[in-house]
Amino acid sequence: MDQACPLCGASEPLEIFALNDMPLVCNQLWPDAEAAAKAPLGDIDLVICEGCALIWNHAFQANRMVYAPGYENALHFSPRFQAFADELAAGLVARYDLAERDIIEIGCGDGHMLDLMAKHGVRTAIGFDPSMQGVTTSYTQRNGVEIVPEYLSSKDLDRPFDAILCRHVLEHLEDPVPLLRDIRHAIGNRDVAVYFEVPNAGWMLDNVSMWDVIYEHVTYWTAPAITALFRRTGFEPVSVSAGYGGQFLMIEAKPSEPDLAWKSGDTASIRAAATGFKAAVGQELAKWHERFARLDGRAVIWGAGSKGITFANALGQSAGALAALVDLNPRKHGLAVPGVALPVIAPEELAGVRPDLLLISNALYEPEISARMRSMGLHSAIGVIAG
Repeated sequence: MDQACPLCGASEPLEIFALNDMPLVCNQLWPDAEAAAKAPLGDIDLVICEGCALIWNHAFQANRMVYAPGYENALHFSPRFQAFADELAAGLVARYDLAERDIIEIGCGDGHMLDLMAKHGVRTAIGFDPSMQGVTTSYTQRNGVEIVPEYLSSKDLDRPFDAILCRHVLEHLEDPVPLLRDIRHAIGNRDVAVYFEVPNAGWMLDNVSMWDVIYEHVTYWTAPAITALFRRTGFEPVSVSAGYGGQFLMIEAKPSEPDLAWKSGDTASIRAAATGFKAAVGQELAKWHERFARLDGRAVIWGAGSKGITFANALGQSAGALAALVDLNPRKHGLAVPGVALPVIAPEELAGVRPDLLLISNALYEPEISARMRSMGLHSAIGVIAG
């Protein structure tokens, strides 16, 4: 990938963090351990633009990325996430008067948010996602909900729409500007609400969550960077906020005139956090190596998503004590995670494993997981990986 910043074009970014031989597609699970052990790997070399505060993987190779059926990053099997998503959908419909109006979602996954938007009153909710080719989902049963199993193209925007949503897609794009420009061109002079949601790189830096660094995320968005992207491509932010325990960065915007050279004057704190992250990740990894060296018994990770899979792979030889990853999502059960090749099991299977240590990949889920463990009569020691 070019050394120039993919947002503002500045050169000579500041090096942050490197992680080698990580799964190329973290959220693509495999049918068995043998296939998972042979999953393609890639290197991560994070850098930050000192001008606009965008972070990106300098080692990213777009031609190696393929999003195919079986890509699975749904979070809505968690009660905590279900509540967040429902509140988000209701709020968007209310704030932008979207009842009996039409919306588009880019990268809709299985259609969970489309269904919620329809539940809260939108007339039609159409989503685009190539990973849904040949995949069935219950979330298209509500009237007006449709998934097109393809990448969104500019011609797909040549239809009536009153709002456009894009959640956890922007970080996958090597060149994010054309998408925003296409959306802005399609809106024209109309009054259209725009909502984008990405992992919050500011939270990642502040919490030294190296487990949020995955190959398929080429860009990592801070508040100054995402504001610059929107202003440069012709949008005025209505709000830029952190949500879901600070882990998501959420921007609501309306069409405006492009300000092609806009930069935030408040990037010093992001640069300082990036410098601190660079120094702290080694200590964080050493802490976990030491804990596993002292462990007498078996461990499991609850959460077979990006954080849990990155953690297991980053441990290297220390991961020998890991027996499995646990997940609420039934679509993951019986599969194996890439790289470290551990199986994914259902919570009910923990009784047979009886781990000595249960690691929760995300602190947001600690209350519901701890309660579930107690209800199953399991008393494993519990640790939290991130958050």
